[in-house]
Amino acid sequence: MISDATAIICLSKINKLDLLKKTYSFVVIPFSVKEEVLVMGKEGYYNINNAIHKGWIKVVDPKKKIDYGLGDGENAAINLARESGDSIILDDAYAIKVAKEFDIKTIRTTTVIITAVKNKLLSKGEAINIINQLIEIGYYISTKDYSVLLTKFKE
Repeated sequence: MISDATAIICLSKINKLDLLKKTYSFVVIPFSVKEEVLVMGKEGYYNINNAIHKGWIKVVDPKKKIDYGLGDGENAAINLARESGDSIILDDAYAIKVAKEFDIKTIRTTTVIITAVKNKLLSKGEAINIINQLIEIGYYISTKDYSVLLTKFKE
């Protein structure tokens, strides 16, 4: 699984970065994403740095660096996914649209949580709590999508 910065930053801010490891074993990020997420003094720095040093967040740069009009991290993550054929965690709507143009399977940070529930790594109550924590730190979920998530977790 490849990731851009959003999932890593948001999950580390709420001390749930290990959810990526539990769900996918390891995550690959390009160097530009590492530079974006690993900023000394920023919230989550130590969790992210620890994950990189333990090797479950792997830093790999794409061979080609095509600009899709996105941020450096999103461009590099999409290039890496194109080269590897792997799925990608993206939350930006335009970045998702670009990735889908290349038939790259995309998921959002919220999909990580849904997958963790399906794999019995989280209870539905824990998942709702995590979603609420993400919203509290600024992760955007539309009212409609939030309602759909609550319905999924209450089934």
